[in-house]
Amino acid sequence: MNGKFGIMAAAGLAALALAGCGSKDDAKDGAPKSIEQVKKEAEKLVKPEPGEYRQVMEIKSLEVPGMPKEAAEQMKGAMKASQEGTFCLTKADADRGFKDMFNDVGKGNQCTYSKFDVDGGALDAQMECQSQQAGKAVMKMKGTVTEKGSDVTVAMDTNGGPPPMGTMKMTMHMTTTRLGDCKAK
Repeated sequence: MNGKFGIMAAAGLAALALAGCGSKDDAKDGAPKSIEQVKKEAEKLVKPEPGEYRQVMEIKSLEVPGMPKEAAEQMKGAMKASQEGTFCLTKADADRGFKDMFNDVGKGNQCTYSKFDVDGGALDAQMECQSQQAGKAVMKMKGTVTEKGSDVTVAMDTNGGPPPMGTMKMTMHMTTTRLGDCKAK
């Protein structure tokens, strides 16, 4: 979805360039789902209405062992300050729903979804990624998606990557709210 409404449900994943392919839902013996199965599950999410949206991402917690508390707070503040904005979701984007948010998932990383459940507007997912450059990351995404917005929390736990961010725990809260029709340009 051109990085717009798909970010509502997966901003933490896209922002961190870590994403996956697979989930246990339709799999036998606990094997992860393929990316196509995850896309199909994502299609169950309600489609958003076209319009102008405000998106806010707030870092709720950030732990980086070995990094001074002041530096971690400064990093948290800098990340928070740059994560608010508006965008226009076109009718074409809205008609595609959330299935396109997985188009770039898994590039350059070894990732799997151990959980990807959709029930009405509720989303509950867990993804594990492993890469030579970034180490291992476990991301949990839980929240709701409606026709007029989303409210999603993403918790990420990384280890094995290069310092200073090689080991980190971070929780992000993301909301997206429909403001009205897109402004004419």
